[in-house]
Amino acid sequence: AIRDLFGSTREARRAGITTRDFSFNVDGGRCEQCQGAGMEVIDMQFLADVEVVCSVCDGKRFQRRVLNIEYKGKNINAVLDLTVEEALAFFADQRKIRRLLQPLADVGLRYIRLGQNTATLSGGEAQRLKLASFLTGGIANARTVFLFDEPTTGLHSADLETLVNVLHSLVDSGASVIVIEHNLDLIGQADHVIDLGPEGGDVGGRVVAEGPVERIMKCSESLTGQWLLKRFKI
Repeated sequence: AIRDLFGSTREARRAGITTRDFSFNVDGGRCEQCQGAGMEVIDMQFLADVEVVCSVCDGKRFQRRVLNIEYKGKNINAVLDLTVEEALAFFADQRKIRRLLQPLADVGLRYIRLGQNTATLSGGEAQRLKLASFLTGGIANARTVFLFDEPTTGLHSADLETLVNVLHSLVDSGASVIVIEHNLDLIGQADHVIDLGPEGGDVGGRVVAEGPVERIMKCSESLTGQWLLKRFKI
């Protein structure tokens, strides 16, 4: 949607620059020296490879003719450097773009940058990014099962409530949500808990308690239950 917006500007049409040229994943408008990566890899032979800023585009990923096209005073590189939160404000008058960005904010990813390499995301962030793609396409139905492995990894505590609300919305839509998690605040929101233990490694691996959170907290053998009692001061 952002590429479409840039490609529709008068300056882009006048210069013969198309929507495709604003993607760093295909040839056309990207810097061919670094293939749109913004970085070059130097082979150090017997040492580890070294990454340096591209000497042609200076890390901006695109050819100069593409970078000359601006929307509201920003070129495509500057826009891709915006965080999700900044982009929501910048594209306040673009309903379609805001609709696509909002799920990222809803799952606690307001701080990631639009052009950020997914390889830099933590496991929890990558899972929430995938979840956002489902929210963009509409809430799942009763035929959908979501399985998450520690989705709170890398999540600021202030955003946990937002993630929990999204998971509840999936359940309310009829979907099933299974979460492997150690975060007590998230566990405390579960409808059904399966507590494995009693500890880890050789002294774990069996079901210690199972059922609603209240039942887990009443199980004296459950370490999770004891910590839940302390956490919620019941």
